[in-house]
Amino acid sequence: MEEVQFAFLLPCSPPSFLPCFQLRRKMALFRGIRVTNFGPSSVLKIDQAIPALAPAKNQVLVRVHAASVNPIDTYIRNGKYAGLPSLPYIPGRDGAGVVEGVGEGVTSLKKGDRVYIVTSSTGTYAEYALAEQANVFKLNAKASFEEGAW
Repeated sequence: MEEVQFAFLLPCSPPSFLPCFQLRRKMALFRGIRVTNFGPSSVLKIDQAIPALAPAKNQVLVRVHAASVNPIDTYIRNGKYAGLPSLPYIPGRDGAGVVEGVGEGVTSLKKGDRVYIVTSSTGTYAEYALAEQANVFKLNAKASFEEGAW
């Protein structure tokens, strides 16, 4: 993840409208594909500034190396599926990569494990994805990330 520094200018009380000071905050960002409205593949747009994810209880943070494109992903993107996500969203349910972090209660996986995801909580068309521990499995050492995502 890239660390970016933002500066927020806070105005003084009237009558002065000049900034009094700057508040600086560091935020880690990553890249991914976002969908802001349902439709054809042209609605898939690269977003360079997605805020960092942190695993909650029983969640796994995975650095995605490969993501699959399943028929259900295209149905959702087109808005033709019963359970549509709120917009905007990051598409992709399945993928494979390396564990970057684990939340409290995760015992079967650790940082550095090669894994595949069968249902992501946040979408796999991004550099990082969150998934529930129950949906993340160790990837056989002989299998490629592409095979794991498939």
